[in-house]
Amino acid sequence: MITAYVTQKTSQNHFKETKIRPLRKNFGGGECNVVVDTTQRFQKHLGFGGAITESSWRALSVLSKEERQKVIDAYFSPDGLNYNIARLPVHTNDFSVGPRTYVEDGDAELATFDMSWDMEKFNLYLDCRQAAGGELFTMISPWSPPAWMKDNGTLQYGGKLLEEYKPAWAQYYCKFIQGLNALGISVDALSVQNEPEAVQRWESCIYTAEEEGLFIRDYLYPALKEHGLDNTKIVLWDHNRDAVVRRAETSFSIEGVRDIVWGIGYHWYCCDKSENLSVVHALYPEKAMFLTECCVELAYDSTTGKSSYAGIWEHGERYGKQIINDFNNYSQGWVDWNICLDEEGGPTYVGNYCEAPVMIDKRTKTVSYMSSYYYIGHFSKFIKPGATRVYCGNDAVSQLYTVAYENPDGKKIVVMENTSSKRREITLTVDGFGTKFTVRPHSIMTLVVD
Repeated sequence: MITAYVTQKTSQNHFKETKIRPLRKNFGGGECNVVVDTTQRFQKHLGFGGAITESSWRALSVLSKEERQKVIDAYFSPDGLNYNIARLPVHTNDFSVGPRTYVEDGDAELATFDMSWDMEKFNLYLDCRQAAGGELFTMISPWSPPAWMKDNGTLQYGGKLLEEYKPAWAQYYCKFIQGLNALGISVDALSVQNEPEAVQRWESCIYTAEEEGLFIRDYLYPALKEHGLDNTKIVLWDHNRDAVVRRAETSFSIEGVRDIVWGIGYHWYCCDKSENLSVVHALYPEKAMFLTECCVELAYDSTTGKSSYAGIWEHGERYGKQIINDFNNYSQGWVDWNICLDEEGGPTYVGNYCEAPVMIDKRTKTVSYMSSYYYIGHFSKFIKPGATRVYCGNDAVSQLYTVAYENPDGKKIVVMENTSSKRREITLTVDGFGTKFTVRPHSIMTLVVD
C-alpha cells in the first residue's frame, strides 16, 4: 500500500492524503522514472529542529496561553512537525533586543555568572521539550565571548578572543551547561562558535580553522573534562557550506582534534553546493554532519541578492530543494533558525529581518504558517530519527528533486518536489516493483510505502 501526502501552491489543503496504486512486478518505465533501491544504504537520520531564541519567545508572548501552546505543538508534537532537536544560543545574538552576557565586565573568575535574565528563553525550551514527549537533542551555540575577552572590546564586529581569556571562555561554556543542567536541561552538543568567519554588526567572533582546532583541543575539551561534561558532543565549523571542506581539513590536521570532535555543522547562506558535504563525508566518514542554521533573510535574500518579503511560495521550495540535495549528500539532520518571529521578521536590534516558518502579528495576534513550515513537514513528519537513507535516483532533466529513507519500522519514505510549472508523470520503482502517478506543478509529495 502507498499513501501519498501532497502540498501544492494552488491549494490550502496541505498534507492532502491520497492513495496510490500498489507496487507490482514487471512495471515498465515512463516519462519521469524514480528508482529506489533499499539494498544501497547510506547515513542515519538525526532529525529536525529549530532555534529557541529571545525573539522567538517575544513573538510568542503576545498570544494567549492556549494559542501559544498550539504553535509549540505545531512544531514539537508528534501531530505537528515532530521536531526532536533544539538549538539554544549562549546569551544574545542578532535575534535579541540588545547585547548582553551572563557575567559582569572583567570577571575572569566568572563569580558573577547569572543566567536568570534569560529565563523566558529557557522556559520556552522546557515547554517545547514537553510537547516533544520530554526529550530533545539539544545543542548550544555562542555568537561572541564577552566584549572584555576580545581584542576589539565589543561583542559585535568580529574581533578575536584574547589569548589570556581562552581559559575563562572555556569555563563559560561549562558554567552555561551546568546552569542548564540545574534547570533540568541536558546539553547533548555544542558548537564552538556561530559563523567563525563572519564579521557581523551583531555578536560575532573570528576564529581561523587552526584557532578553532587549537581552542577545542587545548582549552574547551579539557574544561569540559574537568567538570565531567566531556560527554557533550563538540561540533566544528557552524558556518556556510562553501568552506566546509577547507575548515574540516585544516582543523582535523591538528593532532588530537579529529578524535575529540563529534560532528560538523554548516549553514546554507551564500552557498548551495551540497556536493561539498559528500567530500567531507568521504574524508571523514565517522563524523556526524548536519545543517545547524538556515532562514530566508527578508532584508537580504542570499539566493537572489535582493530584498525579499514573507510568505512567498518560493521560500518553501528553497527549503525543500536544499533539504533533498543535502540529504542526498550525507547530511544527517536539519536545524532551522528562529521557530517564530513577529510580522516584521524580528524583533532584532540590528534590523536583520528574517522569515520564520511561523510568523506572529503582534498587533492582531494572528499566527501565520509560511510555505517553509509545510515543506519542512514533508520530511520531518515522516522520516523518523534513526531512519536510513537509501538509494533514490530520477532521470528528470531538471526541477524534480527526490530522496528516500527506510524508517526503523521498515516503512519506506519517498519525498518528491516538483518546482516546475508542469505536471510530471512519474513511474516509481521500489526494489523492482513499480507504479505510476502524477506530481502536480509547484508541489511537494511524501509517499509512505508499507
